[in-house]
Amino acid sequence: MGGISNVCLLLALIIGTSLLTIGDAKSSLDLYGALERIPAAKWLDMVNSALDSVNRQKRLEENLLSSDITVKNGSLSHVQLLDTLPSLDSKKDSELAQKIIKSSLFVYNSQCLPNEIDGDDCRSFLEQKPLPEGSSLRTECENLLKTNREGHHAFRRLLGSSHYKDGFYDMFPNSGRRNSVPAAWSISKELYEPDNIQTDKRIILDSNLNLGLAQWAQFVEHDLSKPVSQSMSSGAPIECCSRDQNNLQPRHHHPACAPILHQPSGKYDVPSCLNYVRSALAVADCNFGGAEQLNQATGSLDLSQLYGFSTAAERKLRQFQGGLLKTTPRGEFDSALLPMATDTEGPSFCAKERIGDGTCFAAGDSRVNSNPFSILIYTIFLRNHNRLAKELKNPHWDDEKHFQVAKAINVYIYRRIVIEEWLPAVLGERMAAEVQRKKLDRGLEVSNEFAVAAIRFYFSMLPNELQNLTKNNVVLGTEKNNQYVFISKDVPTTNLFELKEEIYNPQLQYTSKKLNDILESLLNQEIMKMDAAYSGGVVWHNDTKPTHADILAFDIQRGRDHGLLPYHRYLESCTLLRPVNSWRDFEEFIPKDVLDKLKIIYSSWSEVDLIVGGISEKPVAGSVGPTFSCIISEQFAHVLKQHQQNSDSKYPLLSEYFRDMNGTKLLCRNSGLSAVPQNIFQLPSARNQMVSCKDV
Repeated sequence: MGGISNVCLLLALIIGTSLLTIGDAKSSLDLYGALERIPAAKWLDMVNSALDSVNRQKRLEENLLSSDITVKNGSLSHVQLLDTLPSLDSKKDSELAQKIIKSSLFVYNSQCLPNEIDGDDCRSFLEQKPLPEGSSLRTECENLLKTNREGHHAFRRLLGSSHYKDGFYDMFPNSGRRNSVPAAWSISKELYEPDNIQTDKRIILDSNLNLGLAQWAQFVEHDLSKPVSQSMSSGAPIECCSRDQNNLQPRHHHPACAPILHQPSGKYDVPSCLNYVRSALAVADCNFGGAEQLNQATGSLDLSQLYGFSTAAERKLRQFQGGLLKTTPRGEFDSALLPMATDTEGPSFCAKERIGDGTCFAAGDSRVNSNPFSILIYTIFLRNHNRLAKELKNPHWDDEKHFQVAKAINVYIYRRIVIEEWLPAVLGERMAAEVQRKKLDRGLEVSNEFAVAAIRFYFSMLPNELQNLTKNNVVLGTEKNNQYVFISKDVPTTNLFELKEEIYNPQLQYTSKKLNDILESLLNQEIMKMDAAYSGGVVWHNDTKPTHADILAFDIQRGRDHGLLPYHRYLESCTLLRPVNSWRDFEEFIPKDVLDKLKIIYSSWSEVDLIVGGISEKPVAGSVGPTFSCIISEQFAHVLKQHQQNSDSKYPLLSEYFRDMNGTKLLCRNSGLSAVPQNIFQLPSARNQMVSCKDV
């Protein structure tokens, strides 16, 4: 594609992402004279003036709370909150970062604009300008950076710059005004295609990848990336929509609100509002500058989503006996369930009014109950930890030693499967091998582009429902294109669940058998191809009030909130290695029917959002298109380098004892399945034979 190999897609970002930024920024040495002449006392006054505005915002928040404008348990806004739930440390980081960005904006409005210095040039100058000595903000910032923050770092930017209207933080409007962009929800609605409901008893599988690929993609995302939402200074969550899903009146709008709105277009259409609160900001240094978003995750393949992102969170999940994690016992280790959330912590895990209204599991990440696929894989690794702790039982070890060794082995097994089995399914064998061979100078934090766009590709692949493809419900028939044809038995094929009914609101009565059925079925159900048309289970396009969130609209809005550059900038750097000049430059990568839709949605090719362009591309050797392949490859090259640097761990013999562990053995040992495919991300076939769990 574009005269460049898949391997070069990776090299383009690692070796020279600045290829197309050379010459973009005009020389501004002659612009900064006015800023250089500002006396120290004036800088201090500007910071103090900005801090006064923070205090005024607190008074607004008090009024909102007194008017009961906050997120209610069990509401649709509660679902979005769980996806971006901040920790106490994240709230503190973001509150300080908000003070810095307000100070920077005060300088921009009072000094840069009057001197005709545009936002990008102003930001570039301020990024090198320390907060003034003697200010309380400088002291607060320096004290924060001295603490051990366990994650809570800023996402990095692949091409170095952000994309905001003012250069700092202001999102581009979507109201039809000058420099506006299409509304996020309208884009999702225009791209949506009605689902083709399969009623035939014969389910023909045409691809070779199963739903395990998407399941693990979400699990990896939970490990590496967690953008979290801003909160009120009191810690209360922010609500941007009314109880009946309409936009709030202006006097009830919090400054962090950027709600996703739908305006009526037909006679019977109704206005709707989905809560979107802007992401928490990070403190990277004690300089002025533009907004950088906070990653609450650790940015390392360390199973922090299971164990917790901090030591304090991890301790809540431990039994402190034999190195075990807490569980809901159901017999042996391969039958245990995740621990149940208590009444006090339940709202942090499930969007329910009362936690007693069904199942609500607890783990190290608020996203554990996001869907049954997620619950299943968290459970697998919980069981594996406790199995390892039991097998390692040593009379000379205390609980702490048992726990740490079991955790280290569990993480080692997880990394191996991600790197050696999942990554090739996503990128293709050749690209994945190149990532593993690449030698980088140092490990870096997670990129914004990976976190809020590229790794989110799996939502495009999720179906509305998981079909019951257990051995009791179907049999293997003949083969077609080397894939088995599943034929239902006497009873019609049924669904185990509908996705939209289970998002952060588990309805299933979870048992070990239920999890076995889900696991067996997802291994046998083909994944949907990555494209711009999401299933109705993850988007909302009815003409009534929404009953579940619209994932694509949220991802578009989040990309704009985080200041991601438009899609064409990444296509240029990753693949074309030359500037995009027209829609015609997209034709090689995006199917014609999709490109025709984009031309209607966007007024210009230069506006296309990264997430929209990325999911619209035709997949290459793996499961994703060239741009997402490039971004994911770049991220994993840094992740693997980080792991290489940490390879001399406390337990150097781990690889020797567990070097033959793979996905098949992990699933067999931690479930009740009798057989598992040799490659857990591919459908069973003559080329991917079932392996008896008795043999592993």
